[in-house]
Amino acid sequence: MSDLAVTISGYAVGDDLEIRRTVTGLPDDIALAWLTLKRYPAQPDSEAKLQKKITPTDVPGTGQIVAVGGVGSDGDMRFDLAPADTSGLGTHQYVYDIQIKLGNGTVYTIEKGTIQLTTDVTRATT
Repeated sequence: MSDLAVTISGYAVGDDLEIRRTVTGLPDDIALAWLTLKRYPAQPDSEAKLQKKITPTDVPGTGQIVAVGGVGSDGDMRFDLAPADTSGLGTHQYVYDIQIKLGNGTVYTIEKGTIQLTTDVTRATT
């Protein structure tokens, strides 16, 4: 259920970025999920560079728990990073994790790793 050494790269600052994950082997439905980016792991959540919290309701620019999963079925989650989100990140390397909270109250870290965006070349998109 967990992947604790992921690298997200190959995306440019200022672009849309969809982070989609499937979770298997769940003992209950996914009620909430968080994507949190920080400069270093011990940094307080209140100082996170970016945090997206999703539910089964689709929120444009934030994401959605597309399928809540549960016993015998996979969970499917989508975190949406808009151009304003990725522009704010710059080209620094960040640590991130994805956590889920199940309907029974248990919390799991399902993914942890680093993310680094590259500079873009085109500045005007209109």
